[in-house]
Amino acid sequence: MVSHVEVDGVPTLVAPTVGPARAGLVFRVGQADETLARRGLTHLVEHLVLHPLGGSTYHHNGSTGQTTTTFYVQGGGDDLVDFFARVCRSLAEPDVGRLAMERDVLRTEATGRGSGPARDLPLWRYGARGYGLLSYPEWGLSALTADEVLEWIATHFTRENAVLWIAGDGVPDGLRLDLPHGRRQPLPAVTSALPTTPAFFNGGGPATAVHAVVPEAPAGIVYAHLLQRRLHRALRLDTGLSYTTAVEYVERGDGQATVTAYADALVDKQDAVLGGFVDVLAGLRATPVAGTELATAATTAALEAGGTDAAAQGLPGQAFRLLTGRPLVDVDAQVAALRAVTAADVHATAKQAHASALLMTPPGGAEWAGYTPAPTTSRTRAGGRGHVPTAGGGPVIHLGADGVSAVDPDGNVATVRYDEIAVVLGHPDGSRLLIGNDGIVVAVDVDRYPDLNAAQLDRRVPPGLLVALPGPPPPASATPNLGARWARRLTPGWLRLGALGLVTAVVGGAALAYTVGMVFGLVAQVRVLGVIGGWVIAGWFGRAFLRAWTAERARA
Repeated sequence: MVSHVEVDGVPTLVAPTVGPARAGLVFRVGQADETLARRGLTHLVEHLVLHPLGGSTYHHNGSTGQTTTTFYVQGGGDDLVDFFARVCRSLAEPDVGRLAMERDVLRTEATGRGSGPARDLPLWRYGARGYGLLSYPEWGLSALTADEVLEWIATHFTRENAVLWIAGDGVPDGLRLDLPHGRRQPLPAVTSALPTTPAFFNGGGPATAVHAVVPEAPAGIVYAHLLQRRLHRALRLDTGLSYTTAVEYVERGDGQATVTAYADALVDKQDAVLGGFVDVLAGLRATPVAGTELATAATTAALEAGGTDAAAQGLPGQAFRLLTGRPLVDVDAQVAALRAVTAADVHATAKQAHASALLMTPPGGAEWAGYTPAPTTSRTRAGGRGHVPTAGGGPVIHLGADGVSAVDPDGNVATVRYDEIAVVLGHPDGSRLLIGNDGIVVAVDVDRYPDLNAAQLDRRVPPGLLVALPGPPPPASATPNLGARWARRLTPGWLRLGALGLVTAVVGGAALAYTVGMVFGLVAQVRVLGVIGGWVIAGWFGRAFLRAWTAERARA
């Protein structure tokens, strides 16, 4: 039973627990609220706030998620009182003098993390903004100023934008939340980089994954369980093609939820895994599931939702519901709703999942299965005359009044318009990497173009979008594996000389991983994608010139 009270004007959810008391102060701000040019801002705030608590004897932590940031504590009543008092004090007077130090800490943290097997899916669906930012490194750290940090805290870390949850006997005596007033922040806008769905993109590796958007409903949870069971049976038990299959259902907060599924593969088995994966998806939408199979999936989902300590374990998700203006979910009612899901409900969800599906495939794609290739080039070219590289081949760069384009020898065009720039990454040597809101990338090494210089490009970039990364870039030979990998991700062979040093430095300084935030909502499988993230090479970040990249990879 969850009770709803208030602490200093902050909505507070309390539920008894069988374990030690624990609590979380949740704010409605996360990675998806940032811009790519300031990627990492919320995570930096989390670190600054928790630094003064480093010597505490009780367990505490912070988490920067997709759309929420949580400060968490476990201990006795006095510990909870002390923790939240110090968090609020730190929010009121953050030690911005530690900005440079915490930037380095975050960069170190990033290099030590694995990246998820399906990390690339958000950028291909949403582009380089909003929910798509979860695919990108924290490139904005080097550009952040103390004033920007203070403004971000003042806007987002307020009592109207917070919910407190407590798993324990109640609100401890003396617990205060001395937060400034503000307003509840809306969820980020849902953007799209896909002209049509179902769509696919070449992930560059042997794994297969899918990302789908379905209505937030018990049927979606049961569908996720069915999908997991069928993938495991088809790809692991019956054929031995895959070692790990995983499915995750996550509420987005706007009445929709995402279902993400993944299967690993050996290179010589990748086509068979893709075929089996697609067959499972097709089977669920072709024929309604009934009988024992449906009953087993619904029962499993109900047991997870109503298990021991369910009310306490569900508090983070309930807090997210409050923050996004949705009603709380009663545990018994949720269990009953899951058990009541029908074959028709799941069948309808399977059709909706297919209609919105984004499939990550190994080389070869999935046009044969009715999926449309996701865009890898631009439809239009920027104006202005073409700048031809001095030697070694490469793209013709058009630096126009409206944007920048790179045109390869086959006529493929990548364009980033100035009014659609997500970020421009720059080094002192003049290298520039432009990323558009749609995820398209243009790399420019001005040293190879005698009539181009960095200043010509920089003066056209809107304020705040040029991020100077630490430099100079190291030689490619210093990190051959990372350098080659990122060169393939971002550019084909003819862009490699221009972008290799830039991107290698990004990997070494900022990269390859992002903070794995708390997942709010019901998870359809214990082995969720984040757990297996370190087992698979990072998802392929760049979108520009993917076909040329594939050809280059085949020649390597």
